[in-house]
Amino acid sequence: MNASMRAALVGAVVGLTQFVILCWRGEDIGILDMMGLIITPYALGFLLCRWGRLPRWGAVATAGPAVTAAFLLTLVVSLRFPPSLDLGDWQAGLAFMALGATSYLAAGGLVMPLHVGLRVLTVGLVAVTYIGVASAQSLIVAAARVQTMVDAGYPIMVPDLPDHRLTYLSESGRLLALDYTSDDDFSEIDVTVGAKSLAVAQAACDMDLFGLDEPEGAHCREAAPGVWVRSGAFGTAVVATHGDALLQLVSRTVPEAELIALVPTFRPIDPWALVTLVED
Repeated sequence: MNASMRAALVGAVVGLTQFVILCWRGEDIGILDMMGLIITPYALGFLLCRWGRLPRWGAVATAGPAVTAAFLLTLVVSLRFPPSLDLGDWQAGLAFMALGATSYLAAGGLVMPLHVGLRVLTVGLVAVTYIGVASAQSLIVAAARVQTMVDAGYPIMVPDLPDHRLTYLSESGRLLALDYTSDDDFSEIDVTVGAKSLAVAQAACDMDLFGLDEPEGAHCREAAPGVWVRSGAFGTAVVATHGDALLQLVSRTVPEAELIALVPTFRPIDPWALVTLVED
């Protein structure tokens, strides 16, 4: 195994160790734990770099955590971590391992005695990877937050709207909000998806569960079996259940019948596939 691969392996082990510390301490993490997260990469990195016989192992062990810190600091404003981690969260574990591996790979490319071409290739590859992650961080964060809803048992569904594009996505912990705009920019449909257990469709409509800024108790009528409709300054709102989801569709321009026809078209979707649909 060449030196660069050994450096990446050291970084992966260090990243996994940091992940285990976070899982072990959980929400009780304090100042001492944070110091441990800083000190551990150096101590373990020095040990593994020496044991792995890396060229200039001391410099690699010093530069590796520094590269990690530099990358995290550039994203510190927008990074979002789950409130707690556990050892079963393999995606977070892989993220820590990947960050550690690329950091030590970059460190090795900077300080180890390598051929100039290999040095440039190694550092350039890591730089491109980091730039790619930074440019897609909003998608990554959104996908992670939607995945949190999936893990909590909330339904993630989208309607079949081939002539519309998804222009906005947000989640509030138990509700998923989706805004669709027609290709000709003439009409908009606001969709809210929640768990069926939140309320029956009639109660959700009567109580304005989805927050349409209308007084509670506003009149709702049953337009079809299990489908409730209310009207107001916001336009027309259709509230219904489909599968394990409670749905609301709101529009000022789309006719009521078309909104009702969209209810059975809702289908589950993967979080990453969902966030990639969003267009500015």
